[in-house]
Amino acid sequence: MEFPGKKRIRIGKNVQINVERLDIGDGVLIGDNVTIEGTYVSIGDYTVIRENTQILGKSPIVIGMSCWVGQGCILDATDSITIGNGVGIGAHSQLWTHIRFGDPVEGCLWNSTKPMVIEDDVWFVGHCLVSPIHAERKSMAMLGSVVSKDMEENHIYAGIPAKDITNKLGSQYQMRSSNEKYQSMVEELNSFARSHEINGRIQIVKDWPINLDPEISYFNVTTRQYTKILSEIEMDFMLHLLMLIKFYPLQPSQANHLP
Repeated sequence: MEFPGKKRIRIGKNVQINVERLDIGDGVLIGDNVTIEGTYVSIGDYTVIRENTQILGKSPIVIGMSCWVGQGCILDATDSITIGNGVGIGAHSQLWTHIRFGDPVEGCLWNSTKPMVIEDDVWFVGHCLVSPIHAERKSMAMLGSVVSKDMEENHIYAGIPAKDITNKLGSQYQMRSSNEKYQSMVEELNSFARSHEINGRIQIVKDWPINLDPEISYFNVTTRQYTKILSEIEMDFMLHLLMLIKFYPLQPSQANHLP
């Protein structure tokens, strides 16, 4: 299977892709025995879809960058599914956008569909059952949760049905300064450099340089963006960071407006 203009897309064995339109990013990994069917499916850079997952439906499915879809998951797009960047969907989780089976002629009232929206950095830890909700950024559902209501930003949920337990466990994320992020990333780069020849081609910054060198990949810890040039060393570094550390491309329109 060929994807012209894309780099390091890895497709496993027995993968079935039957869509009217497929957009796929660089560095995507699709494991063995995955099925992708539907009208429109978009998979962002460096997203991983593990083995035996089913992604299907008659409505658009948009999966952002640097996401993880664990093995044996089901993503049902009877209605639309929109998944942001850096989302984790743990193994054997199921995301459903419809409830329908009973015969409406016989008077069954349970027949509905609804879009699902999952914002950036949401994590369904694993074995979660999720109805068509809106999960705000950085929210989290613990192992085995049955999620039937919207999830608030940076709140943690657990149980059947899932309830907010943030007051017991705290939030998934805490605030970190640019200096703290910078130090962490410098340490990651140093770790990477022990097995790779960097030669200055990757730089960690807190602010964009006045002049961006087109031969260098800059990783800005303040904006969580990097200058994507698709060099071999950049892609090696991105794969070194993932899945825990996530950066997203600086768009050309944004680069044109840098100070």
